[in-house]
Amino acid sequence: MEELKGCPACESNFNAFITCKDFTVSGEYFTVNQCVECGLKFTSPRPAEAEIGRYYQSQDYISHSNKNNDGIGKLYAAVRQFAVYQKVKLIMYLVPRGSQIVDLGAGNGYFVKQLKASGYNASGFEPSDDARKVAQTDFDIEIEALERFQEVEMQSVKCITLWHVLEHIHSLKKTLTDIHSKLTAGGYLIIAVPNPESFDAKHYKEYWAAYDVPRHLYHFSAGSITKLLAQSGFQLKEKKPMLFDSTYVALLSEKYKSGKLSLPQLLKGLWFGFISNVNGFLFTKNFSSHIYIFKKQN
Repeated sequence: MEELKGCPACESNFNAFITCKDFTVSGEYFTVNQCVECGLKFTSPRPAEAEIGRYYQSQDYISHSNKNNDGIGKLYAAVRQFAVYQKVKLIMYLVPRGSQIVDLGAGNGYFVKQLKASGYNASGFEPSDDARKVAQTDFDIEIEALERFQEVEMQSVKCITLWHVLEHIHSLKKTLTDIHSKLTAGGYLIIAVPNPESFDAKHYKEYWAAYDVPRHLYHFSAGSITKLLAQSGFQLKEKKPMLFDSTYVALLSEKYKSGKLSLPQLLKGLWFGFISNVNGFLFTKNFSSHIYIFKKQN
């Protein structure tokens, strides 16, 4: 395990915020801390980059998989097609067809496949060998190893996307610097991350599934991610809610809290997922997950 001595964003002091269990793989407990200056929440101590792979070794970890064996997995699959359609629609709003698009942490390649079908020069990069194999066998898409992103030509990419990826990356500032160098002038960086300021996060507390320790190394609020990206030369242009995430996260949180997902937990998960979105719309503007659209400034 590696223990951070300062905030990974601003190097300031921090305090322990909450202790959460890894419900997916190890059953171990991890501390989520909060920076006293920029407000970033982050996991520390955390597995080093060389050892974190074993914390992804679970059939329940479905973001890299195309197999959906339980009710939550089937829900994930059911909304994926519509969610990807919305993501492609967002790209079409921002950049013209034919533009070069890069998806970092491309998983099983489904989003890249849909971008290509929509007329974009799209490519994906992914650290998981298993995920790249799924992309090839299930979707006939070649996804490159993540380290090959370094070979992308400087200032050649119009838009780079990270869909629930930034929270997994150890070398946070270096990655953002690399992304900045690959984008064209005025290029877009789209980041989707869970929001620990949401109603469902505050309701479920240590059982909130989107803490997902230790795989999630950071837990970004709108304020902390905006400050971090400003340091790397990006300006926030727009923030959008990911409305499906509250239901999925609430259902999984109910499962973690009770150890099962029977009818009472199912109904409570659906209810609190709905309430989280209502709370976001009417009061706080905080949703379970947000899409942040940043623009390269220099």
